[in-house]
Amino acid sequence: MPATLPGAAVQLPASGHVHLWLAPEWSALSAERQQHYAAWLNEEERERWQRFKFAADRQRFLQARALVRSVLAAYLQQLPAELRFTRNQYGKPQLLQQAPAPIKFNLSHTQGLLALVVTLEAEVGVDVEAVTRNVETVALAERFFAPVEAALVKACSDGAQTDCFFRLWTLKEAYVKARGLGLQLGLDAFAFNFNAEQPQLSFVDASDDPACWSFMQLQHAERFRIALAVQAAGISNTQLTLLTPAF
Repeated sequence: MPATLPGAAVQLPASGHVHLWLAPEWSALSAERQQHYAAWLNEEERERWQRFKFAADRQRFLQARALVRSVLAAYLQQLPAELRFTRNQYGKPQLLQQAPAPIKFNLSHTQGLLALVVTLEAEVGVDVEAVTRNVETVALAERFFAPVEAALVKACSDGAQTDCFFRLWTLKEAYVKARGLGLQLGLDAFAFNFNAEQPQLSFVDASDDPACWSFMQLQHAERFRIALAVQAAGISNTQLTLLTPAF
């Protein structure tokens, strides 16, 4: 379902549905366009943007903020520069303006792709990773994952280890981001398994109720693995809508 942004109104997701916006990373951006999107930033965003040492990092940050502001502004039928944000005590961004129900969103990016997920009311998290990155899958799993997950990665054949690792990594990052607790929630405090139709979540210390969460995974353009965590039971891929911004 393509949309033209900014300017065109976009209908909010229905209750229990999820919108996932995917945007390829810009290869280059003219000085005029940079100035145009920079005008949307607030003072704190502008200071962060200017602190990046390398041009590629500045452009990636600017595109990420332009994506968030243009999409949310289209839902609210406001100008991107008018949006106001706050952060919770752990740093998770939140939108101050609200629709008939609170808009929840989360952003993730990796080299080559940005992902923005939007829901109403339910807390949500997204993580996107390029599976072509060269990573020490077993070493990282043993260092950061729950023991049962590290064992699952180690038990995979060489050809399947990378896919298993990134499936777990994106799920765990999406869940941590949805919880909005930052580093307070260790990656080894919970675990996923793939023995059912949807990934199943369990906890070391019973700090949350797995029944309150739904998880979705998808592959994009072969090289990207994406995971979503939604604090609402029973949401499936049939309630996920993929959208492409044009900005």
